Amino acid sequence: MKMDRVEKLNVLFIVRPSREAGADLVLVEAAARLNKERFRVILGLLTPDEEHLMPATLPTLNFNLGHLHGLAWLRFFFRLCRELLRNKIHLIHVNSYIPGNYVRLAAILMRVPLVVDHWHGFTRFTFKRRVICRLLGRYTDLSLAVSQGVAAHLINNCRLEPARVRVVPNGIDWARFQEARPKKLVRRELGLIPDLPVVGLVGRLEHWGKGHQELFAAMQLLDQERPCQALIVGGGRRRGDMEQLAAKLGLTPRVRFLGVRKDIPDLLAAMDVFVLPSYSEGVSLALLEAMAAGLPVIASNVGGLPEVVRHEENGLLIPVGDPAALAQGLARVLADPAWAKTLGANARQHIRSHYSLDRLGQTLNAVYEELAEKKFGGGGQGS
Repeated sequence: MKMDRVEKLNVLFIVRPSREAGADLVLVEAAARLNKERFRVILGLLTPDEEHLMPATLPTLNFNLGHLHGLAWLRFFFRLCRELLRNKIHLIHVNSYIPGNYVRLAAILMRVPLVVDHWHGFTRFTFKRRVICRLLGRYTDLSLAVSQGVAAHLINNCRLEPARVRVVPNGIDWARFQEARPKKLVRRELGLIPDLPVVGLVGRLEHWGKGHQELFAAMQLLDQERPCQALIVGGGRRRGDMEQLAAKLGLTPRVRFLGVRKDIPDLLAAMDVFVLPSYSEGVSLALLEAMAAGLPVIASNVGGLPEVVRHEENGLLIPVGDPAALAQGLARVLADPAWAKTLGANARQHIRSHYSLDRLGQTLNAVYEELAEKKFGGGGQGS
């Protein structure tokens, strides 16, 4: 049954963006690109350290959760209910599993007309999580997934209706990665070894799932044939363990741990090839950024990565957990600079055509208009 028409929809995004984990930040950038004639966007920030990352053009609600424990989530739930009522929210968009549960419960209680949740990876569904997602999925108008693989994962585990799951690829600011400083200058500032190829991996060091161990093993395999050096970008609790592994393999002089950095375009410009030998990925923003920078990439054939990387056309795909395959791929790319340049050029064009922030904003516009048409009968007079 359609509700009264509304001329402008009030949309609330619940996000927790950071420089280190950028999925929410991408959603914020897409929100800023929504049609201002049709949507009034409000950003709901979960933790207090995010406000400086927000576009100045969008109003914010800061929930100041701090430590994300049970009592904090309860306070968040009750305050969210008040804000949904006070701001007359028509559509709420939430970006991750735990906040999504509280958000959808609040939306049900306060009768928010439209609820959208957004999935960026392969959530581990325990029995409890399956039950919760199946129940709340009945009250979710649309679930967005960043890849076909993630969409299938949701449908299989949560028994969602396929018609209520939509693949919406991630987007990045393509132009930002065309403005890096000169490669030689950046390498000199980083103190890298001259004339030694540079391999890069950007990802959080919270676990071994990004494939750091495989990269170090591949470097060791290449030592006699084609030695290289590596830039490891990202922070996390496993950094010490990874530094110890690099030292154990004798790689310390050739592996630079840079921590969390803001100058990612410059760092990508310093690399000759980007690798992502992950064990699991929805669609990696770091991979999209490396391809936008024109780098040849080598990635695991898992999750949503094969939907981005076309083997031997704009990058290479390798089996997961296979250092020998990674070493072979690196040797091929580093031995043929002309082919590497072609792979990088194809990668840049592919990202520009299919994974831009503008394209993501346009897709969200279309999705919201479609939902509004079904619920409200499109535009017209109203609140």
